[in-house]
Amino acid sequence: MKMRLTLFAGAFMAALFAGAADQEIPARLDVTAEPEGARVYVDGKLHGPAPCSVFGLEPGRHLLHLEAPSCVPQDAFVQIAAGQFVQKTFQLAEEKGLILIKTEPAGADVKCNGVSLGVTPLLVTSLASGRPYSLELSLNGYQTKKIDVRTDGRRPLVREETLSLDSGIVECTSEPDGATVLVNGVERGTTPLELTNVPKGLATIVFRLPGYVEETRELRLQPGERQTLSLRLKGKAARLKIVSTPEYARVFIDDDFQGKTPLELSTVRPGEHSIRVEMDGYAPLMRTVQVDNAGESTEEFTLESTLGRLEIITTPPGARILLDGHGAGTTESQGGDATKSKLLAIENVEVGSHTVLVRCNGYQDRAFKINVTSRETTQLYANLKRIFMPDTKVDTVHGEVQGVIVGQDPLGNVTLETSPGVQRLIPAADIRKVTPISK
Repeated sequence: MKMRLTLFAGAFMAALFAGAADQEIPARLDVTAEPEGARVYVDGKLHGPAPCSVFGLEPGRHLLHLEAPSCVPQDAFVQIAAGQFVQKTFQLAEEKGLILIKTEPAGADVKCNGVSLGVTPLLVTSLASGRPYSLELSLNGYQTKKIDVRTDGRRPLVREETLSLDSGIVECTSEPDGATVLVNGVERGTTPLELTNVPKGLATIVFRLPGYVEETRELRLQPGERQTLSLRLKGKAARLKIVSTPEYARVFIDDDFQGKTPLELSTVRPGEHSIRVEMDGYAPLMRTVQVDNAGESTEEFTLESTLGRLEIITTPPGARILLDGHGAGTTESQGGDATKSKLLAIENVEVGSHTVLVRCNGYQDRAFKINVTSRETTQLYANLKRIFMPDTKVDTVHGEVQGVIVGQDPLGNVTLETSPGVQRLIPAADIRKVTPISK
């Protein structure tokens, strides 16, 4: 009997557990979203703001739908098994509104928080929907206008605005014509010119024309006011450079002394001028030049010498030449055994009488009186007389010998000129000491 009860209890418990296994266990779904507070729908039924937990979902496929103000709604399917715990996170994109802005006149710059969005007519697609915005409309010559807008989803918002004139008109003429006109730094055209849309209040107007002084005027305008501005432009000073060959010639412009060449003048009045260049010993030169407004020109003058030329040859070479007591050069050797020097030319010698002194070590000085003629060459040949002056003392075993040393060979033998034209060879074996004679 006991065994039968035990079998019956076991069979009952097995049947009980088998029934529980056949029953479906509900699932759980947790939903989070950014931004928080987004409304969560499951299969079309609202379950509250995110984050939220949904219980009692049947196993299978379910449709999730999330929506929030100023955001793009989002849908997703989720597959849930019996007893499963599922977590889902959503990031809702910000919804952009549509604003069509038109202005009369067109071309106004549209700014939001100081950032330009473009010019009218303009379709604004970059601002989030559902928020208020203050837009600024600005156009040169018109009053800046501010408008407040707020979009509703993707439904387009259209704003048509008329701008109020905020400028005047200025009639501009100049003499000569063709001057470029700038208003508050912005180029507007060339004269003659009617300036429209000149901002009210103080306006700075500039006239510019190559070669003329820039002129600036300030005008105070009322909206819709018309004024006239007429100017006679002044020519800019020119730059004139004057050079001459040779340099340091005196320059006169319209008979007024200006300086010596090379000379650069930066404030020459435009027009015709007479230039005269002169220098002592040269023929003066004169010419008339036309100087343009703000021009840059160079005038070159080559002066013709009215001085003379002196040519000198000396025997021996190496003679120093003094002209009227001033050094004028040294004659050079022709090379080899030549006793005469090369020709020494002295240029630009003043016309008239001069004294030429020829000097060379070991020779007597010679002075000459010469007469130089304008633009002609005077020639002079100077043959110097040698002076015998011993410059070396040789102590030998036989005594002291003085003279002019002529040479010394590799063996140490010394050749000495002991008197004009007389030479003596002193063997090295006889030489004790060779000493220069101080002068």
